[in-house]
Amino acid sequence: MNSNHIDKMIEETINSFDGAYKATPRPFLLTRVLARLNSEQETKSWWGRAVAFISRPAVALTAALLIIALNTTIIIRNSKNNNVSANVASAKDEYAINVISIYDTENQEP
Repeated sequence: MNSNHIDKMIEETINSFDGAYKATPRPFLLTRVLARLNSEQETKSWWGRAVAFISRPAVALTAALLIIALNTTIIIRNSKNNNVSANVASAKDEYAINVISIYDTENQEP
């Protein structure tokens, strides 16, 4: 009985496609879409054209590689100038002033 019920449901599902037909677009749909795209490109502001240019993969990849190269150059130059920061640190230690705060636990009176 269960098998007959399943077979009946399968037949109903298959028969439900009998009235289906291929969807057809309205006449001149492609012409209207292309005309709309062309009109949007012509009226695009300079900001829109700049964003469209920057979003191209070649421009974006070149900009990313340029930023990476610039960062690498800065890191290498700063690692070579590390001696200057050591000299500044030694001069800073030479003129350091010890400040006593109220949070020091050492007893100052005899």
